[in-house]
Amino acid sequence: MPDLIVTTGPITDECRASLSVVAEVKVLPDDNEEALLAAAPSAIAFVVRGTSRLTRKVIESAPGLLVIGRTGIGVDGVDMEAATERGIPVVVTPHAGVNAVAEGVFTLVLAITKKIRDLDFAVRNGNWADRDHLGIGDLDGATLGIVGLGRIGYRVATLASAFNMTVVAFDPYINSGPPEGPAIEFMSLNGLFECSDFISLHAPLTPETQGLVSADLLQSCKLGTVLVNLARGGLIESHDVLLSALDTGALAGIGLDVFDEEPPNLSHRIFQDERVLFSPHALGLSDRARHNIFSEMTSGMLAILSGERAPNIANPEIHQRTLS
Repeated sequence: MPDLIVTTGPITDECRASLSVVAEVKVLPDDNEEALLAAAPSAIAFVVRGTSRLTRKVIESAPGLLVIGRTGIGVDGVDMEAATERGIPVVVTPHAGVNAVAEGVFTLVLAITKKIRDLDFAVRNGNWADRDHLGIGDLDGATLGIVGLGRIGYRVATLASAFNMTVVAFDPYINSGPPEGPAIEFMSLNGLFECSDFISLHAPLTPETQGLVSADLLQSCKLGTVLVNLARGGLIESHDVLLSALDTGALAGIGLDVFDEEPPNLSHRIFQDERVLFSPHALGLSDRARHNIFSEMTSGMLAILSGERAPNIANPEIHQRTLS
């Protein structure tokens, strides 16, 4: 059988054309484990899209596997231990979507705070006087709490400074920002939730961060906080704890671009709550970001398939192990 580059979802025409120079590109109609296992014996590379999962069983069933490409920065969908054990680099795109996601944060924050949905409804339905009692809020002078100050979190902090916001952050691996950047006060996670008017989640999903935003943590919020999540759905304990925080007034609004299960189960009553604004994991996929993501991933994969090193891999320890 010919070598295959197997992708778990659609890729751009440019990406497909570039990868096709090396091997036949096969886009799976279904990304379940059974489909991946069927393609694995011929796979020299996998492209992992969205919420697809590349398990140990799949990785071990691909004897010719040379590289795994991930369209994004999160690698929770790839069994990193299995890939690293085999010395297979996992290419990520840490730079490509930074601006799009950061802009997405303020898209949700502003839409919720400025009551855009309600104002639009008021005009369409001839309820002009609604503007006087909707309680339109401000970013100016408010405190923004950022959970996870990586590339995206730091970009969000930079944009927040343009709105004259005070920025606080929690990151167990970072305790200061660049001296030339925006002013950021670092504090504990509880402290951040207690003092922030807006909270934006940007932590990776790991065993330590799974369910990080718990019922107890949410109830420590100052009344009327707005929470947005453009990182990973699993950072939040459940939709139930979000609804509880809305009902107690701890949260005044929520913006969700990501979900623990994607697409989510719409039977949950949170999807009927107008205090929550949703997006289908799309705010990081602007036209420019999509182009950059696939370009960065493709370049890294082609480098590895040509016997070179890629600049952005999630498991650089494979190179250190080779040298030792």
